[in-house]
Amino acid sequence: MILIMKTKLLFTSLIITMFFSCGKSKVILPSATGTKYEILVVMDEIPWKAPGGRALVALLDQDMPALPQPEPVMSIIHCTRSEFGDLLKPTRNVILTEISPRFTEPKISYAKNTWSQPQSVVRIEAANDSVFEATIKNYGENILRFFLTTERNRQIEIGKDFLNHKAMTEIETHLGIQIDIPSELTKAVKGENYYWITNNHHHTRKDLIIYTYPYKDKKIFTKEALIAKRDSVMKQIVPGEFEGSYMGTELKYFDPIFNEININETYCAELSGLWRMFNGGSMGGPFYSQTRVDEINHRVITVEGFVFAPGTAKRNHIRQLEAAIYTLKLPQEINAINEVSVVAKKNNQ
Repeated sequence: MILIMKTKLLFTSLIITMFFSCGKSKVILPSATGTKYEILVVMDEIPWKAPGGRALVALLDQDMPALPQPEPVMSIIHCTRSEFGDLLKPTRNVILTEISPRFTEPKISYAKNTWSQPQSVVRIEAANDSVFEATIKNYGENILRFFLTTERNRQIEIGKDFLNHKAMTEIETHLGIQIDIPSELTKAVKGENYYWITNNHHHTRKDLIIYTYPYKDKKIFTKEALIAKRDSVMKQIVPGEFEGSYMGTELKYFDPIFNEININETYCAELSGLWRMFNGGSMGGPFYSQTRVDEINHRVITVEGFVFAPGTAKRNHIRQLEAAIYTLKLPQEINAINEVSVVAKKNNQ
């Protein structure tokens, strides 16, 4: 009898433990739906067609810079608030809008993993259409940057399951840096101060090239100097289809975009534009590069991705390479010493 009672008590305690454990466990969210750089805008028809709605569309639908043909910076899907149900809630990027007189001040809030994972959600509240339009014009770039950054970070995380580890080891051994190389890039060529790898695909070709040269002074970090160095290196390394042809930067029809940014609290020169083959051939496409200083070895390191995909969209391909470039770790970052806490011992210890 006592044994039976003990068994019942044990069984009851197990049930209670399981109940509270389940109550404390995290909610498992479904996987986000939708494609890369696709965004769902939840907005009723009247405000959607009003100036505020048009301003939001103009923000998201603007042409992505440094592409040879028009492609939107984000691909828009639209639904009304009543249509925003369980089927659409897991969408990877969502903008929720509400325009009502009850809002005394406009408000923008940012959230992640609300209905799915990984998911990015922005809520925009405004009293009327004019306030909504002004909010988009004043803070639209922040909203857009939020979605673009989270998409890039997703690409980096997803890409870690599809890496060319052999190439990554070769690069670290050869150049002393670390970078994620997509597994689809398999054909490599290396020289004394460069490493070039490509998927060599005839339809959608993707290339990453890393090259280094001595650091002399800050003058290298100008738009003109970076383009000149790029053209010099590419002319030597990347031959064209015909004898005497070579890769260069397209300057006649598009002025490359130069930005100064910070990565891991260090200076980085960012360059994006178009390339083409000179002296024969009709190849061309977009490129994106980052140039930084290897402080340990007093070198300049440039990592560039470029795409050749005639007749097809190139936005997501060049952004994939951009995400890979953002994983670059220089020698000073690889060898960084972690902070160490030291606790003083007492005299009697």
